[in-house]
Amino acid sequence: MIQFQEQDGRLICSFTGPLDTAVCQRMEAELMAKVDAARLPVVFDLNGVDFIGSMFLRLCLMVIKNVQANNFRLMNMKPPVKKVFKIAGFDQCLDPGSAGPAT
Repeated sequence: MIQFQEQDGRLICSFTGPLDTAVCQRMEAELMAKVDAARLPVVFDLNGVDFIGSMFLRLCLMVIKNVQANNFRLMNMKPPVKKVFKIAGFDQCLDPGSAGPAT
């Protein structure tokens, strides 16, 4: 569901599978502990994700609050996932090299 890797001075969090409420509740403590311990800019790699729920948006906001918005990026999103982030107002966090435009 989630893998962590430090690369180029950033904490890369790679997610797979649907990120619904139940999944997010199970990963919240581990995710926040890693973010707190790393004290690095955070990147969420969503290459393996086809669905995000509102709980995942909440987790993103928690990480942003921890590391500041300019130290948080979302990347490798499929168009439907990218569209959810744009609707939710996360435009400033989208990596310019992310997968195709949201429809």
